[in-house]
Amino acid sequence: MKLRRKKRKTKVKKVIKSLSDPRRMIIFILCVAILSVSIFLIASRPTDIDKINMDYGEVLDVELLKSNATAKFKDTYELKDYTIYGENLMLYENMYSAENTDSLQGKNVVVRNIETMEELNFTFSGGVDSGIDLNALSEGMYEVYVYDHYVKKRVFFTDEVNTEEFTTMRRNGKVKSISIHASSTYLSEIGIDYKKNYVFITVFENTPIASNVDVVLDPRGLINNPETGETDYGLSNDTMSEAKESYEFALLVKEELEKMGLKVLINREKDQSLSYYGKKGRVGVGYESNALLFISLGMTADATISRPYIVTSPYTVGLLANEIAYTMKDNGLELNAVSTADMLQVGVRFDKLMQDEFGYYYEFEYYPQLRESGGKSTFAGQYDVSGENERYANSYGMYAIDFVFANMGSEESLKYYKDHKITLAIQLAKGISEYYHIESNEE
Repeated sequence: MKLRRKKRKTKVKKVIKSLSDPRRMIIFILCVAILSVSIFLIASRPTDIDKINMDYGEVLDVELLKSNATAKFKDTYELKDYTIYGENLMLYENMYSAENTDSLQGKNVVVRNIETMEELNFTFSGGVDSGIDLNALSEGMYEVYVYDHYVKKRVFFTDEVNTEEFTTMRRNGKVKSISIHASSTYLSEIGIDYKKNYVFITVFENTPIASNVDVVLDPRGLINNPETGETDYGLSNDTMSEAKESYEFALLVKEELEKMGLKVLINREKDQSLSYYGKKGRVGVGYESNALLFISLGMTADATISRPYIVTSPYTVGLLANEIAYTMKDNGLELNAVSTADMLQVGVRFDKLMQDEFGYYYEFEYYPQLRESGGKSTFAGQYDVSGENERYANSYGMYAIDFVFANMGSEESLKYYKDHKITLAIQLAKGISEYYHIESNEE
């Protein structure tokens, strides 16, 4: 024991002696200082919870913003409106309308990360699902430009715009919180003022809010009619009911989507009757939970149908439905040919628009699950029977499709569905994951 104590005393004396050397003392102090600063920076770095209530100046590199943000623009391009559908941002030269083709369609839009100087290009091909993919933007602040006749122009809004925060779907337990600002004073805190309301997109990476939902599953059948109070129980035969089967199929799809880390809500209980209207209705629960994807599941009685198919909104270009159809066919499933549109995969068709007795087409779709879930993009709450959804008329839209998994009037179709039920659920979820670039959480 005495020998050990003597060794300890010898080591202490050596340390003290080494620190008495001025050069070593300076190095020691510098190391301690660097360590202290590092610990401070790590401890003071904003957490995901902190970011919820922070502005760009508290999260992003202000010095880089000051040096990289463009202060003046020679060429500019005026906008008047925008929509958000799913995770897609569309910009419009005119007020959004179903009647006219907007001048921005067919043009390339460029977003430039002010911190990193990275630029991303997006082609506006006409559908509300073909604009700026907001999930493709990494954390940072972005300027927005458009190529107009090969001239790169900075876009601005006629009126000032400051949107509510938009949150992407969960990916690996994270989301992106996004806001859009068009204000001449948006960068005034860092000493930059503009003469016009130039558009900025700000992106923060965050932890998802627990109450927010990613996907709403809508098992058809048991649809309440708010005008008459009656319930449409759905299709049925001696051995099967649409209401029960669509709910059981929704459970299978839900299980597959949850393997990817998504939060999924089935919008009715097994025996619950609900309408597509109102705050607690089938689409209302999606809006209230900030859902981004709305998948309706049901059956048909069309005598020409023997295989599943997908219906998508005519205000889209069918990108999600096409991805799902491709995935299903690539994995050996058969889909019914239901459309002649060149842009659509076999097994995908557009919903029809309503028309009056003189053949005039309205902007409203036949399928309420597609029309009422898309917010501003699909004119939700504006059809004469949908007044209860008027609160969602200017809301961000959920990307919606209707998956018709079987024909109740065809034994061949029902047999195909029963034989492939689990595979259909797996490949439907896989098609969604392919479109949104989401990996399964399963090992």
